[in-house]
Amino acid sequence: MSIARTAAHGVAWNMLFGISSRMLTLVGTLVLTRFIAPHDYGAVLAASISTTTLGVFSSFGFGQYLIARKASPPVAFQAAQIHFMLGVVAMAVLVTFRGPMGDLLDTPEMGPYVTWYALAHLIDRARYVPERLLMRDLRFRAIATINGTGEIVFAAIALSLAPSLGADAVVIAVLIRAGFTAVLYFACQPRATWLVYAPLQAEVVRGLFVYGLPLTIGAIADRAATRWDSLIVSKLFGPGVMARYNLSYSLAEMPVSHVAEHIGEVLMPSFSRMEDAQRRAAVVRAAAAMAVVVSPLGVGLAAIAPTVVDAFFDARWAGMAPMLQILSVMTVFRPMFWSGSAYLQAVQQTRLIMIMSCTRAVLVLPLVAGLGHAGGPEWACVGACIGYAVHSIASIVVTGYATRLPIVGYLIGVMRPLLACVPMFIAVTAVRAGLAELDVPSVASLVAEIVVGAVVYIVSALVLVRSTSRELIRLGKDALRRRPARAAAAVSADPSDARS
Repeated sequence: MSIARTAAHGVAWNMLFGISSRMLTLVGTLVLTRFIAPHDYGAVLAASISTTTLGVFSSFGFGQYLIARKASPPVAFQAAQIHFMLGVVAMAVLVTFRGPMGDLLDTPEMGPYVTWYALAHLIDRARYVPERLLMRDLRFRAIATINGTGEIVFAAIALSLAPSLGADAVVIAVLIRAGFTAVLYFACQPRATWLVYAPLQAEVVRGLFVYGLPLTIGAIADRAATRWDSLIVSKLFGPGVMARYNLSYSLAEMPVSHVAEHIGEVLMPSFSRMEDAQRRAAVVRAAAAMAVVVSPLGVGLAAIAPTVVDAFFDARWAGMAPMLQILSVMTVFRPMFWSGSAYLQAVQQTRLIMIMSCTRAVLVLPLVAGLGHAGGPEWACVGACIGYAVHSIASIVVTGYATRLPIVGYLIGVMRPLLACVPMFIAVTAVRAGLAELDVPSVASLVAEIVVGAVVYIVSALVLVRSTSRELIRLGKDALRRRPARAAAAVSADPSDARS
């Protein structure tokens, strides 16, 4: 099977398991809001963000190094050893200073949750290298299955414990999920590929840090842009408003985390195996395909946001609808550059990634803080959207000049699907207004809005984004044809061949 075909199948498996499992997680989160008050939920989120932030500060992109350099088992062992020990130091610092950090964020209630999140983070660190080696080997089906099953375990544990334990149920579920997925990764990846004792070698250590340091700085900036805005909102308006903002952000991220993220995970390992000319063409096609899939999800979510909030949230979460509408626009712009970023990693231009990631944080955070301070929580959401839009477009232009990627072709590919979203948004808005006049229940109205929006977008995409839409349909048909063919081949095979 070609690399491109393997990548396409990897995307399909990632999306299949990712969408189904995370939709279950989303439903679980909606149910959890019935048992957890916004203030308590905000404290849990503050502990989670603090843990992941310290984790990013102590990560150095070793996984990307193992993939790009096709590292040997001794090198993989050294990477795993250093990565875990750095995590131990970072989590020790976090647990020690959890009290002052909570006071700094005006969320002292986060303290008891930090210790459990730190432990879960260390468990995730232990399985980091086996997971990255599975990516290197293009074993996307195994990764998608493990991660999807982990999300199901998380939802089941959290929902079963929430009625009696409240916010504590979330951190217990996080800890159990970490242990469960770690065991599966250890079982799936052969120990001979990474668990081979080797003393630390200066040359290897130097190579890991030289390659990974720019990625680490970029990851810190990414974490700042995508999570520190919640901490800013908490500081400005308190943990209750931060919980509403963060949940709105999480819902707006659905197209990113459920679809675009799974496409993005496949791109870098796939690009690293291609020739340069083939890789450049694949980058533009991948970006256009991602936009065709993701753009209607973001714009569509903005269209149905008022109905979603009215249907699933009680009065304690009032005020989320405008936040969700504004932040959904972010979904359209945020994944635009992911294909280009994967290309830069594949060609080992990590410093450029670092610079652009830092630029995004510099754009987003001051806009969230400044507009939020001037106009309130909704204007903080506007600041986030403006920052992401400017950053994505600028990053595409800069990458094109630096690597000779076709800038105009890339921009046209990611922008054209927005034209097909305009009729969809108008149609959904009209349906919601009409059904509201008829006093139709919110859930029924939501179903109608989704169906109408999907139909209108499909028709619009086939007219306005015809070539990319047809390519996606072809890939889907090809994947469906290959499965029956494999099954027929297995049935017709000579049993004696298997025994021999």
